[in-house]
Amino acid sequence: MEFNRTAYRGYLVRGDLPGAMAYVKGFPEQAGLYEKFRARFEEERYDVYDGDEAFDKILLCYQRYYRNTFYLRLDRSEAEDRLRAGLARALGMADTVPLDELEEERAADVFRRKGFHFQGGRTSGWYGPYIWSVTERRTFEVELPDGLESYTVNLLDGFISRSWLDYLSFGETGTGGWTDGDGVIHCVRSAYDLAGEDFQVSLLKHEAQHARDLARKPGLPSEDLEYRAKLVELIYSSRRNLLERFVREADGADRRNGHAAASCRIVEGISRLLGHNAGEAAALPADQIQSAARTLFEESGGLLEQ
Repeated sequence: MEFNRTAYRGYLVRGDLPGAMAYVKGFPEQAGLYEKFRARFEEERYDVYDGDEAFDKILLCYQRYYRNTFYLRLDRSEAEDRLRAGLARALGMADTVPLDELEEERAADVFRRKGFHFQGGRTSGWYGPYIWSVTERRTFEVELPDGLESYTVNLLDGFISRSWLDYLSFGETGTGGWTDGDGVIHCVRSAYDLAGEDFQVSLLKHEAQHARDLARKPGLPSEDLEYRAKLVELIYSSRRNLLERFVREADGADRRNGHAAASCRIVEGISRLLGHNAGEAAALPADQIQSAARTLFEESGGLLEQ
């Protein structure tokens, strides 16, 4: 059996760090990668930001949180409470200050004073900040199933933190972008060729669909947002086998991980429509997958009316 990078990344997207490490350990040629995991999560060899002690204190809190959450598998609320307590100590605040305030008001201010941008909160159910220094604003025309529209895109660079998935994967994979309630799309510039399908479909169309859905129904749950946006990716993708990727990511056990739960719904829906199991469906021609995805997307319109 050969090492399958899509399968490996699937473990990480699901937040299954022990599964990823066990998978990697089974391939002698991946001994170097396994040693990186062992050093980081068994020996606790944490990264530091060269030359700024205040930055290090905050970043170390998040790295310990990643270890507690994904390696030690602590209860989610306990891991978050330890993160809150650690940030309070690092920032010289009372232990009773809420986590969201510690992030968005206190930790963010430490980085902003040095010229960095800070985006806290959860990504697919888990904490992990995005911290960067460079923003370039561009405008793109984006075609979606419901029509063409212009979107402002902030191209971001100079990152010192790209949240939990980037950390777990040693920078190999991670969130490539996001959109807030203001409809502006934020893009990790280094992750994309702006002329490629990854950017044009998996970033622009995916995040533009989020923006459109949130404009129609603010507060739409993450799983529903990801479900519709991932279907849009399938509708417009012809050069990549995204359904195979979604099969590897699918996990309906934890509904707070919106990406994994949405992938699970998509795999189940397309398998039902096409009459094949997940593995067989992923091997079908792109036009059949696109047609099934369009059907599921049209049916999903009811989520915006509930």
